[in-house]
Amino acid sequence: MRSSPEPPLTMYDIVIIGTGLYGIQAARYYLDNHPSAKLLLLESDNVPGGTWSSKRIYQDFWTQTPVRMAEFSDQPMTPPPEQYYGFFPGKYTTAYLESYLDNHTYSGQSIRDRISFNSHVESITKISQHSSFGDINWEIIYNTNQNILTAKLIDATGMTSQPQIPTIPGSSDFKGITLHHKSFGQSQALLLEDPSVKNICIIGGAKSAADVAYACAKAPASRTVHWVIREDGNGPSAFFAAPAMTERYANSNEGFYNRFLASFLPNRFGNTWGWLKWLLQSTLLGRWYVKRLWDGFDKGLRQFHDYHREEGKEMGFASLEYDTPIFWQNDSSGLCNHPDFLSTIAKNVHIHRRDVSHLSSGSITLNPPSRNPLQENSNPITLPIDTLVYCTGWSPQSTFFPPHEAFSLGLPVPLDSADPETQSHWSTLEKAADPLILSQFPALAHPPAYRKIAPTITPFRLYKAIAPPSDPTHSIVFLGKIVVGNNFRVAETQALWSVAYLDGLIPNLPTRSQMEREIAATVAWDRRRYLNKGELGSWFYFDVVDYADALLEQLGLSSHRQKGWKGNLVEPCFAADLKDIREEYRRKYY
Repeated sequence: MRSSPEPPLTMYDIVIIGTGLYGIQAARYYLDNHPSAKLLLLESDNVPGGTWSSKRIYQDFWTQTPVRMAEFSDQPMTPPPEQYYGFFPGKYTTAYLESYLDNHTYSGQSIRDRISFNSHVESITKISQHSSFGDINWEIIYNTNQNILTAKLIDATGMTSQPQIPTIPGSSDFKGITLHHKSFGQSQALLLEDPSVKNICIIGGAKSAADVAYACAKAPASRTVHWVIREDGNGPSAFFAAPAMTERYANSNEGFYNRFLASFLPNRFGNTWGWLKWLLQSTLLGRWYVKRLWDGFDKGLRQFHDYHREEGKEMGFASLEYDTPIFWQNDSSGLCNHPDFLSTIAKNVHIHRRDVSHLSSGSITLNPPSRNPLQENSNPITLPIDTLVYCTGWSPQSTFFPPHEAFSLGLPVPLDSADPETQSHWSTLEKAADPLILSQFPALAHPPAYRKIAPTITPFRLYKAIAPPSDPTHSIVFLGKIVVGNNFRVAETQALWSVAYLDGLIPNLPTRSQMEREIAATVAWDRRRYLNKGELGSWFYFDVVDYADALLEQLGLSSHRQKGWKGNLVEPCFAADLKDIREEYRRKYY
């Protein structure tokens, strides 16, 4: 690997923090339009790729986005030799991103050449300076004493950078190995080949926990694997089947990520197929049909899982059943991207649906189940463990800004750190938006029974989930601050939209008050649509197609719709659909 650029310039046209999907696309689109710009990417690790870096992938970590979708429009991926219905090992995505950084060169420098590795951003400060080079808006301090200035700033750190680890009594007494899922890729070989590692405990209910459980269960050495899903959380994920439900599509992602299926989703993004969405979401007949489709899908998914299968009875496999219907996404979801995914877990992983009481030097104690009738043992249980893997998600809070500045920029902060007057203002806007959301999508007024978790932090409040309305200079954006089912498509469309925003090219950009009303409506919708997951105002898991289309619609772009009316409606949304967007954008704005 090439060394980082030394010494760094003190002043830049633009600085991008993060080199995952979003940072890479931000650099690509900015340099596509400003090839001679002084651009710097800051990466805290010594390798690029974010979630897909060589440090974070592991042998059994496969993509949940298939071929033709898990790529960018300007560099098709060579189909990997290992595939299961189009899904493939993560190592191929890592190699793809590495080559992408080298293949994109501007003014004699590749994107990789512009990365400063091992650069830990510590603080970002808003400033206002004018120099012979132009306006300077941001000061960044990294690695304790490194100081740089920039006119524009893109935070592309996304949602999977900062591990979130719960506080468990007795943690300091535990003598075994403790790690977060983020480090599992680096530790897998050591853990799963070390004969002294005999009892592994995984905590968490989402797909990352299932992936780690599967990897541990597939390891050749004999060991006991426990998977603990806390009762005080949102519950276990649902796992979609990899095959599509019809022969028209190669896999379930193709069957889902098309504009026809998007019409069955009650979201407020995009206008192109507004008549169809209105018919399905606002009329009695349409809502009946939508509910019938989703109820059938949910029933079929539970049958596919076969939670009460004989091979999993002794292991507690029935405790893996998700709580709320899949439509609401309250339990999150993932993909069965291995043919033996569910059967391996059912036969080899002990599943416990209990809250954690405490840790001791070599064990974890779980409380009696309080609400799960599937578990017969109503007493506390103590499990001997020597390894604890936290698959407990990520902190959405920024470490770059003090709380008052983060809140002003529309980033989550603890509720007690939020300015009361501003918080009241937002609450008023969100309350006003709520009845409008229900009038547009009446089905959202009738959620299923679920355990509501009171929020402890404020939601994201970014225009288009990207831009803070409080910044009059329009010089900072945040990319990847949403949870979606296909980050490749969203990374590309967010990056292009952001370049237009930073360049002041978005036509008819709303006023600050108009932005705030739209943001409040999005937060109100997200809370209704995705229940606990929607409290952060950033959960758009099923809404990839409509959200990406809405960004391009605002830019007045349409070259991604070249398949005729029928093809645009029912064909999958592949990365290649965006291949002409760059040239269309340049013709329109340059």
